[in-house]
Amino acid sequence: MISKNFAKGIALITLLLFIGVNYTSVIAENNPVSSVVSSPTIVGTAEASFSLPYGLAYSKKLDALIIADTQNHRICSLNLKTLKVGTISGISKGADRFGFPGGGYIDGDISKAMFNHPRGVAVADNGAILIADTGNHAIRQIYEGKVTTIAGGKIAGYHDGRGTKASFLSPSGVAIDGQGNIFVADTLNNVIRKIDINANVTTYAGKTNDKSLLNEPVGLVFDKDGNLYVADGGNHQIKKIPSKDKIEIVAGIHSVKDKESGYWAGGYMNGPTEVSYFNFPKGVAVKDDGTIFVADSYNHAVRAIKNSQVYTVAGAGIAGEILDDSYISYFDGPTGIAYAKETLFIADHWNNRIVIIPDKDKYVSSIYTYSGEQAEGEIFVFLEGREIIFPDVYPFILDGQVKIPIRALAEAWGAEVLWNQEKKVVTVLREGESVEFSLESGDLLIYQGRSMVGLEILKEKLGFDVKWLDKQKIISIQSK
Repeated sequence: MISKNFAKGIALITLLLFIGVNYTSVIAENNPVSSVVSSPTIVGTAEASFSLPYGLAYSKKLDALIIADTQNHRICSLNLKTLKVGTISGISKGADRFGFPGGGYIDGDISKAMFNHPRGVAVADNGAILIADTGNHAIRQIYEGKVTTIAGGKIAGYHDGRGTKASFLSPSGVAIDGQGNIFVADTLNNVIRKIDINANVTTYAGKTNDKSLLNEPVGLVFDKDGNLYVADGGNHQIKKIPSKDKIEIVAGIHSVKDKESGYWAGGYMNGPTEVSYFNFPKGVAVKDDGTIFVADSYNHAVRAIKNSQVYTVAGAGIAGEILDDSYISYFDGPTGIAYAKETLFIADHWNNRIVIIPDKDKYVSSIYTYSGEQAEGEIFVFLEGREIIFPDVYPFILDGQVKIPIRALAEAWGAEVLWNQEKKVVTVLREGESVEFSLESGDLLIYQGRSMVGLEILKEKLGFDVKWLDKQKIISIQSK
């Protein structure tokens, strides 16, 4: 099949040239029209059942939402006038070893074509649909009733080249820039690839051997200025790529690395972007005013980034399926997200449904996630994305220096804390190591019976990475 597709190279390149000039940033080009629905709505019934839906994109030509119905190995459309679901392409045969519908790899007529766990989708103005066919390690296209392989093929790998001579490893996201270039989140290669209008595949950003740059990237979207945004799942970050090999962190920091899996731990914290936490974000969408919406998968929430702040707009932070009158209070692993016609569309992956939320203050607004409203002068402390609750004595500022109760902080870190009354020494014990804080040496001060330690001492003694945001009165602490 691969060699047959490559033999059609001239026809394929002609097709790319023909439709390439019509490609646009789908998410960024929405006209100011009324919302698709007047209140939060769920699509996914016995008549239109999904199985682990993933990527989403808006088709302006069809006025429909395009859906990668992953476990059903098909590409669907959701008519935004009738909310009826139809299959565009993708059939299943038999069952896999787990009893799920079996996928395949067949190009040709849309009624006979087969996919294998497709995840990412993007749409051109003329209706051409691009698919990150994850299980086939290929980038496919649906256009004028035919399915064609544009790049990659059934064999997994990492190789730049032309068309089907290139190889990918579980690509999961796809986006199109204003010049018709296709960008691919080559997920398990930890890079972003570029397919130009002549079907040449090159590496655009990231390195396969450096997960600090990109670590299992998934969702991709362009803003109206041509900047590419990435849901960098394994790093729990949202990143911006304004040009080749230039990667900027928009929001999100990661916690400690799990020794068994090798993955960084995520967290859940709203607030300034430089101290915010996500947990395996998989989808990203951009509004014309610059708002970035994020499908924060493992936090089961929809987050938003605007004016250097991160906030939650829907979701309760735990898995569920309840539909609330004011917002969608529960998701279960949201993945794909799209913004079109003043409406948010979310692929609620494990709930096997699409959730539609009109972009109105009533439904899409900041949900406060701290323990309570911040009183004047109150200081919030977060350890690896989780707020520390102090039982009695709270952090305060003395002579321009922030002081924190060491016991509450250390115990939240999983350490044991010992106090020597005679010597006025606090000992912190964790994983076989001990660190002492002494009153005599100036490491701490005693206030209302609590041992208070400054931020610089925490950095020096415990090796913490400590950020102090004076304007917001927030302390963000990460262990190393």
